[in-house]
Amino acid sequence: MTRSTQSPSLLPAAVAALSLAAALALVAAFAPGAARAAGDGELEDPYDVEPGRRLDVLVERMRLEQEATRTLEASFVQRKESALLLEPDLATGVFFYAAPDNVRWEYDDPTPISLLITGDHMRTWYRDLGQVEEVEIGRHSQRILEYLGAGSSLATLVEYFDVRLTLPGDRSRPLHLDLDPKFERVARRLQGMNIWVDSTTYLPVKLRYVEADGDVTEYEFSDFRVNGEISSDRFELDLPADVHVRTIDLNRGLR
Repeated sequence: MTRSTQSPSLLPAAVAALSLAAALALVAAFAPGAARAAGDGELEDPYDVEPGRRLDVLVERMRLEQEATRTLEASFVQRKESALLLEPDLATGVFFYAAPDNVRWEYDDPTPISLLITGDHMRTWYRDLGQVEEVEIGRHSQRILEYLGAGSSLATLVEYFDVRLTLPGDRSRPLHLDLDPKFERVARRLQGMNIWVDSTTYLPVKLRYVEADGDVTEYEFSDFRVNGEISSDRFELDLPADVHVRTIDLNRGLR
């Protein structure tokens, strides 16, 4: 295994992945929270309250429904659109989460890539290239999230974005959140985000974000497995001896 250190010329891709993993995790409402209950002790439903309270109720409901989540596994389809691409780029894989801070994106088609976040450490393994990029995010983690305007919960996203919530008439369809940046520093990097939330499980089932240059990335999730057994070695990378590891120095990048 060989190693090198460099400034983050490839950082935007890594930061985008980290932002998604943290903002999703999934839309990481896995933080403790207390939802307001109706008078009879039942949880409030966004459909059953006046329009001005619907977003607040949704935020609280997501927190309460998901605070008991210890593990999460889901299949995903990633779709990328760019002026540099002749046609949309599709990739598939599996997303893994284990509380409190272990995340893995395992891309299997068309290119095998493993992106692993464990605590303050992030590694991206490009298997076909025999190359790993690693970042010690540590004290930079919050700065990275703020850099792109994505936080660790839907409540944090609401601080950075103006949010429009749409409740479809057909309750079998997901709730839709349309987010526009509130601040110029966010708009310089993201034109906007869209999140679709299952109206029964309150898990995000689809995420779409548009970068400042118009590039679009979309994730659609399915086959959710909540609180199932996920082996601890799922959050380890068994790297071959001949892999080249590049350490990205955030101190030389995010300024």
